[in-house]
Amino acid sequence: MRLRSALIGLLVVASLAPTALAQATPEATLGRFIALANSGELKTPEGQAMLTGEAKAMATEAKSNLSAADKVLSVSPTFAAARIVLRSGAGEEADAYFYLEKTATGWAVSAYRQMAPSGMDMMLLAEMRKQRELSPADQIAKKNLELTLSSDSQLRAWFAANRPAVVDLARVHNGAAFPPSPGVTRESHLAASLKALGLKSIDTQDSATRIVIGGSVDNTVGILLAGASGAPAINPSSYIWIEDLGDGWFLFRTT
Repeated sequence: MRLRSALIGLLVVASLAPTALAQATPEATLGRFIALANSGELKTPEGQAMLTGEAKAMATEAKSNLSAADKVLSVSPTFAAARIVLRSGAGEEADAYFYLEKTATGWAVSAYRQMAPSGMDMMLLAEMRKQRELSPADQIAKKNLELTLSSDSQLRAWFAANRPAVVDLARVHNGAAFPPSPGVTRESHLAASLKALGLKSIDTQDSATRIVIGGSVDNTVGILLAGASGAPAINPSSYIWIEDLGDGWFLFRTT
């Protein structure tokens, strides 16, 4: 009887071991989640064990086509965020963000977010790209739309290429001197700099200098210079992605 009980116990432990290992770290959980999502098995017992919160409620048997995580960030000892790059057949990129929480049984995917581009913006940009010539105002609008609809990798490349101008924009916003010119105020200088770069606005929030590239209402993308309190923490309800660009600068997305 004791031997039989011991064998049953070993079989139970063995059956639980793969799931336990898959939930040992955010990276392991996400890897197994992707495999189960791609095979349409998120509604199975193993799939459900990988999920919690709204992600569990939203699970379906539909098959996904997710690639491996591009980046996994530890936000706190019990919370992590990850990015998966979605690629179309035409090579276009879009970014999806996944959030993981540490539960009593290990790490589990709790939510996912994606910045929803405006259909009107996409249509407007498509029409602008068809035009042979654009007015100066439309050229500025086109540059802004292209940046707003860019992927994270494209925005990182843009920031690297335009870092000196962005740094100067933030310095002037924060009170630094700017080249004197008749009739030019600090506000008009900032407005001209924003237009030249294809950006929407610049402001200060919670000691951080925020440069908004584009978006609408709270669904925005931009670059920020962290203040004394540091960069905002990633949260699926506000800053859905924060990525370090170096020297206190961060890429951000909100929803």
